[in-house]
Amino acid sequence: MRRLVRVGGTTPGLMLTTGVVLVLISLLAGLFAVLAVGQRADAAKAVATGSEPLGVKTQEIYGALADADATAAAGLLEGGVESADVRRRYQQAIDTASSTLIQATAAGASGKVAEQLTVIGVQLPEYARLVERARAETRQGNTVGAAYLRSASKNVMRAKILPAATALHEMAEKRLADDHRDAASTPWVPLALLLVSLASFGAALWFFARRTHRRINIGLAIAGLATLVSIGWLWVGTDSSRSDLDRSRSDGWGPVETLAQARFLALQAHGDESLTLVMRGSDNGQYEDDFKDVFGRLAGVPADNGRPAVVGMLALAERAAAADPVTRERVKAAQAAAGDWRKAHADVATLYKNGEFEQAVARVTKADGASGVAFTRIDEALRAAVAKDQKDFENSVASGRDALHNLDVGLGVLALLAAAATVDGVRREVGRYNRP
Repeated sequence: MRRLVRVGGTTPGLMLTTGVVLVLISLLAGLFAVLAVGQRADAAKAVATGSEPLGVKTQEIYGALADADATAAAGLLEGGVESADVRRRYQQAIDTASSTLIQATAAGASGKVAEQLTVIGVQLPEYARLVERARAETRQGNTVGAAYLRSASKNVMRAKILPAATALHEMAEKRLADDHRDAASTPWVPLALLLVSLASFGAALWFFARRTHRRINIGLAIAGLATLVSIGWLWVGTDSSRSDLDRSRSDGWGPVETLAQARFLALQAHGDESLTLVMRGSDNGQYEDDFKDVFGRLAGVPADNGRPAVVGMLALAERAAAADPVTRERVKAAQAAAGDWRKAHADVATLYKNGEFEQAVARVTKADGASGVAFTRIDEALRAAVAKDQKDFENSVASGRDALHNLDVGLGVLALLAAAATVDGVRREVGRYNRP
């Protein structure tokens, strides 16, 4: 032990000790850098192939379910013998919800996600059964058909199925936010270790120059340069990836969420409008009140008698799309349609109160009905905006993943190069020092 201490105190011993420390530091810094990049690449992959598709599927489930509920009510207004377009839209909504549920279940959902999927899977057939019963009763001229539809909408769809779909989407949103945060985080620990490694090489170069009276050790200089390149590459690569991922959130998924919420409100308002007529006053004005509340959240409510104004979801969607002229124009088209719908619904309410029931129904269900046309314009504009921003999100995430491509391999190679250059540089200096 004393001999080791004595040898370690000599100049060759100090050189060897310094070399061992430098190799360990450079390899450790390289390992942490490689692991950090790998973790962020995995998180970015999870965003692209896991949490974002799950979020889209939960949006599709909710949208299909809300669409089915609104279309079923509109169909009943046609006497239970709805038009081919209405019937096709209802069946397509049910089929979309069912197939998406099957896909989500087959993907191995577990825990709370599986619980909510089970709720929807069990209640959806019951909802469809009640809707078919409502249609059958209405076709036979029985007023009890409205009661069956009300039970399907209020007691099954809105009380059980849609809350479960909302819970599913919230879970997907949390998972997406977690994956996005992990993918976009700055690798401070590896950067700090690489800076320590660079400083260590600088100190070692000074030490070797003092002991050997030579200005520079080529091996240590190469190792320091490799470390400097690693720092720059790691910072630029992760910063570029973070910028793309942040853009995917601000210009992609963020607006998508707002647009989707606006569409869900429009679907709910459409259902409330139809159910108001289906109930023919037996609901004591509940669905008309619901329509006003939901439409207010969609299009906004001006300040009145000291009551503060309500900013509508469409206005929030326009703000979220401020940097995207294409999406902003589509949102403006939806806003214009909402203004027309407000006027058309006022006409529907007036006709209904005046006992002109058939004319009121025509405004909602006919192909050229003002209320139905306005709703369709909103729905189509928001659908197109959601699809466009989802594509923007996917493109930005793909760019973020590309920025990390092979970065971990490159950093690993540079760490090994720094270690090898250190060994060679120290070996040469010790050899020169011991040469007679």
